[in-house]
Amino acid sequence: MTERKYDLVVLGATGYTGQYVAEEVGRIVEKQPSLTYAFAGRNKEKLERTLETARANTGLDLAKAELLVVDVNDEESLKKMAAQTKIVINCVGPYRYYGLKVVKACVEEGANHVDISGEPQYLEQAQLEYSEAAREAGVHVVGSCGFDSIPADLGTTFLQEVFPGDVNSVKAVVTMDDDSEGKASINFTTMECAVLGLAHSNELKGVRKKLFTTPLPKPSFKAEPRGKLFHSDEAKRWCVPNMAADHSVVMRTQRILYEKEQMRPTQFQVYFGMTRFNAVLSIFFGILFYILTKISFTRSLLLKYPEFFTGGVVTRQGPRRSDLTGLKFLVVLTGKGWDRKLEDPAQQHTEPPNVTKTVRVKGPDPGYFGTAILVTQSALTILEEKDKLPQEGSLPQDLPASALGKEGDPIYC
Repeated sequence: MTERKYDLVVLGATGYTGQYVAEEVGRIVEKQPSLTYAFAGRNKEKLERTLETARANTGLDLAKAELLVVDVNDEESLKKMAAQTKIVINCVGPYRYYGLKVVKACVEEGANHVDISGEPQYLEQAQLEYSEAAREAGVHVVGSCGFDSIPADLGTTFLQEVFPGDVNSVKAVVTMDDDSEGKASINFTTMECAVLGLAHSNELKGVRKKLFTTPLPKPSFKAEPRGKLFHSDEAKRWCVPNMAADHSVVMRTQRILYEKEQMRPTQFQVYFGMTRFNAVLSIFFGILFYILTKISFTRSLLLKYPEFFTGGVVTRQGPRRSDLTGLKFLVVLTGKGWDRKLEDPAQQHTEPPNVTKTVRVKGPDPGYFGTAILVTQSALTILEEKDKLPQEGSLPQDLPASALGKEGDPIYC
């Protein structure tokens, strides 16, 4: 990679999640002092507070940290930042408003880009608009490098790699580990992204029609259908549908690996796992939440009074740090398939699946500590092992597994 002033820049370091990412970068630089870095945001005073808080929380002096005033609504400001760094860790959401602006600046100025988005429309729009330009620029633009969706995406490809034969389907259950302690609120921006995603979900059809011009092979054996509520023996949880980005991300990775590496695509289903009482409660809340997002007036109320409509689960201040330290996530991925592989990935097995294998991915608090670890390690993988990552012939607007999980090191917590 060409010499630049910074190895990496954390954009949006003054945000709630950005603070955790900034601190994780500080810890990494303590172990790798040759790295150069900066924290970027719109307000210099807030950046100084971010740095001060990071010093207090890490116990490090962070003497090498530089501060950059960058406005995502100012194209020249973004381009100036991108031109100075090898990789941008983008923590500015909602990405449907700001994400494409940052991707554009990075591609035009030759900077790699990772983000923590869980917004399918932004992710797929970025792939549609900037894949060719990123390929020509020789940069990697990798979305969903946080809890959305590295555990599910890399977990699925890992399951495919260790499976004795072809994998027909994967069922993922996202839950909290048995030894997880406590509970925490959710930061408002996370809910805002979900609200806007549901409100504009119909727009995805047009993007996907342009992006996915060829169909994947139709499997002879459909994944076992599940209802709105069921019990998973593997996860030992009651499960409800997971409407987050994991399905979109995993299936786009499966498409890329099929088209570029002739790897058989698997079917993928994802659920949230919890107690039976909470599962039933979440179904009713989910229905109400969906209805509220579809009506302009109630959507505005939902975004204006998140604490009221969620019973305090979502707050504008974000969760208290002390509430996060005991949390641990668990993603249980169960694959069903065969004990042999067919040479042609488009060819279909004639007998039912006869092998079941389960993989578990564990880590710390998923939303903040875990996401900070995942996205910084993703950035380091591109920074230090770019020559091992897919180059010509792969989509530079890559997904975590297709970009980082084949030649680079695994990025599990």
